[in-house]
Amino acid sequence: MSTERTAADVAFVGCGRISRAVVRGLVSAGHRAERLRGVSRTGAGARALAREFGTRFAASPGEAVRGARLVVVATHPHETGAALEDLAGCVTPDQIVVSLVASWRTEAVSAAVPGVPVVRAVPNVAVSVGAGTTVLSAGPAATRDGLAEAEAFFGRLGRAVIVEEDLLEAVSAVSGAGPALIAHFVRALAAAGVEQGLAPDTATLLAAQAVRGTGALLDHAATPQSVIDSVSSPGGMTAAALRTLDARGMAATVAEATAAAVRLSYGRMVTGR
Repeated sequence: MSTERTAADVAFVGCGRISRAVVRGLVSAGHRAERLRGVSRTGAGARALAREFGTRFAASPGEAVRGARLVVVATHPHETGAALEDLAGCVTPDQIVVSLVASWRTEAVSAAVPGVPVVRAVPNVAVSVGAGTTVLSAGPAATRDGLAEAEAFFGRLGRAVIVEEDLLEAVSAVSGAGPALIAHFVRALAAAGVEQGLAPDTATLLAAQAVRGTGALLDHAATPQSVIDSVSSPGGMTAAALRTLDARGMAATVAEATAAAVRLSYGRMVTGR
């Protein structure tokens, strides 16, 4: 796949937080801002993207998607039906609709834009700094080449992984929500450090660096257990901290929180059937 193809025109339908994260990551990675177009329900989000990153503002869905190779739909779930109705007469089978909409299955999106390849994607907010993970699933009419094109597109923003769509609700809970869950832990760890006498800025820095360093270790073939074993020694302070977390049911609490997120997503599912 050529560099020019990877840097094709991209239309964003819906210009909220996740679109902003993707655009920021793309522009930082060298994608030309003028090849990114945004349209939003009131126009405010698309104008904000244009002001911040130099993307092109589109006044209508038709203007946004004209000539775009990828059409990224990132609307709120309750606004998606209307947005897809607007797109139905604009997108063509030569384009790829990439849906970032939570709880909308690909067949529901495809039913609104028949014959157009649909790929569902779950990026997390770290795509904004090129360190994200985007999980993809092929929908109706999506070809292997089209899925590979979407994978290459999101691969510029970190890592891209392909899974079956039935797993995407779990993916959303683990990967999509993951940065917020990890940040919640960092905040709690930093607060605990403050209770032990550290200055707030120092405690936050130490907690954040611990997470960053652990991620780097795991990127270099370490496993969670090997990291634990490298830090914890019998009778040591780390072992005492881990015992306390286990006694308070940390693993069960994380499992319960993840299950709650998945249940909510399934409860809002739009299937198109």
